[in-house]
Amino acid sequence: MPATANVTVLDRAQLAAEGISTRWSTRVLRTLGSSGPLRPAEIADSAPIPAGSLYKVTGLLERAGTITRLPLPGSRRYELALTDAGRALGPVHSAALAWADRHLVGRTELEAPEAIDDAMNLFASPHTGAVLFELVAGEPLTVSQLAERLPVGGTGVLHHRLSVLAEHGLISRSGTPRTYRWAISEAGMHTGSMVRELSGWAARYLPSAAHPNSAPRATSAVMAASSATGVVVVAAPSPATSRTAAELRRDTLRIHFSHAPGPQPPALLRSAAAGPRR
Repeated sequence: MPATANVTVLDRAQLAAEGISTRWSTRVLRTLGSSGPLRPAEIADSAPIPAGSLYKVTGLLERAGTITRLPLPGSRRYELALTDAGRALGPVHSAALAWADRHLVGRTELEAPEAIDDAMNLFASPHTGAVLFELVAGEPLTVSQLAERLPVGGTGVLHHRLSVLAEHGLISRSGTPRTYRWAISEAGMHTGSMVRELSGWAARYLPSAAHPNSAPRATSAVMAASSATGVVVVAAPSPATSRTAAELRRDTLRIHFSHAPGPQPPALLRSAAAGPRR
């Protein structure tokens, strides 16, 4: 895909969450951040991570570019250390913990690193951002109405996702099972800071964030949702001389999601509601 492809804030947030929100990820990152490079066995001694999970988690974090291996001279062993990308996750974790402390279901049963993992993991799942984006204007929608706007594999898949989001308190439902209408909740509206930090981190450290086709799970639903609201953040405007009114409107509205210095909306998703709907 060319470098001028449209990339939304929610695309990048999901790409980031997929790589860094696995259970125990934050625990590993924080352990390395406080102790410096460690061998895997030393991480296991320093943090309460199940032995069977450690190598899976560190492998995922390596692929996400947040940790790296440092070979030990004269040995087949190695240490793990944070990369620049891993060290830059502080604001992401802070935003996720702030949201979790206020809104995460079951927060009292979790220590801070696991609460961070669970909060970010909500956006690693398909359709979370897209559903919230469709509901952000406050208009309750039925499953059928949402299915018309989102490229999901049938209403059954979507209904399951809606039920999960409702269990976590990001959306609510009203009516009877045959006529459920779904609306965004206060917890869903307040995910804005977390989404903004995830997206900003991904834009800087994940090469795939500039090429949404490399991650179709993160792209298809979110792109459809952002188009429906008329709000899209673009990597660069197309050089073509002929541009549609919709394209011009998107470029105008990108300020709502700017990462430039200056005041930001208190909730990223709430600010999107200012965009026109089709």
